[in-house]
Amino acid sequence: MQHEELMSLKETGQKGNFLLPFVVCKTVLPDFYTTFPMHWHNEMEIVYVEDGELEECIDFEYYHVKKGDIILVNPCVLHSFRQYQEERASLRTIMFDFGMLTGGKADACSIQYFNPFLEGSYLSPQIISPGQNHYSELADCIRSLIRIYHEKQSFFEIQLKSELYRLFYLLFQHFFECENTTTDLKDATTQNIKVILDYISENYMRPITIDELAGSVRLSKHYFMRFFKKYMGMTCIEYINDYRLNIAANLLLTTRMQITEVAARIGITNLSYFNRIFKKKYRMTPKEYRASVMKAERPAP
Repeated sequence: MQHEELMSLKETGQKGNFLLPFVVCKTVLPDFYTTFPMHWHNEMEIVYVEDGELEECIDFEYYHVKKGDIILVNPCVLHSFRQYQEERASLRTIMFDFGMLTGGKADACSIQYFNPFLEGSYLSPQIISPGQNHYSELADCIRSLIRIYHEKQSFFEIQLKSELYRLFYLLFQHFFECENTTTDLKDATTQNIKVILDYISENYMRPITIDELAGSVRLSKHYFMRFFKKYMGMTCIEYINDYRLNIAANLLLTTRMQITEVAARIGITNLSYFNRIFKKKYRMTPKEYRASVMKAERPAP
């Protein structure tokens, strides 16, 4: 999965393809970025922490996750992650469309389990850690999904779907609780955050003012700034810069664009300002960042 695809706030890109809406990608922090800003998508996301530690934010709650932890991010839930202190982390992320399991038809599984789950009638843990009851079975199933996807042996699509059903059998049997604690206030907050993030993702390539962002959710400028800081854990300007810099880093890695072009592409016209905030985030200038990655990818003589 390309980093550019991952950067869409409401990720609208197809995960996998029409025939197999399922992907597995590997992320290593801080090789490409130290943070991944708040976003959401219609697919289910399952993250397996292969090594290291990181901080994950899911639905406005922060979690310190470690090696072996399994992170469950339900469809349409706001989430982000960032490097924990100076720790490196290696992650495997599984993303898939629930259509793989429901097939668009009403049967006992979809009516009794999958549809209520998607509607929020089941509570699911955000983090499942080594040592919890039935963790080993779940981790084994996730590793199996990753292996099947990468090996792609004959008939792997059938095997992949079979393992997904086994995964949800384990989740429903041992980890999910049938209860709905959603509140109208939380729904309204989540909806406002999604509108704001969508607005940023659609307009990051040009200057964005606080006034227009506040207007997108019909809040006063003063209330909007407090609202954003409270639920996002950073100021709006900090978030926009972080979002832009992740895209800039991807452009530096995947294109031959001049640094001035990269800055302009993400809506920053002041090159010295771009260099300054880039160095603050990545601890090197854009030129040094591109050179270091190219050196790392160059085969040894």
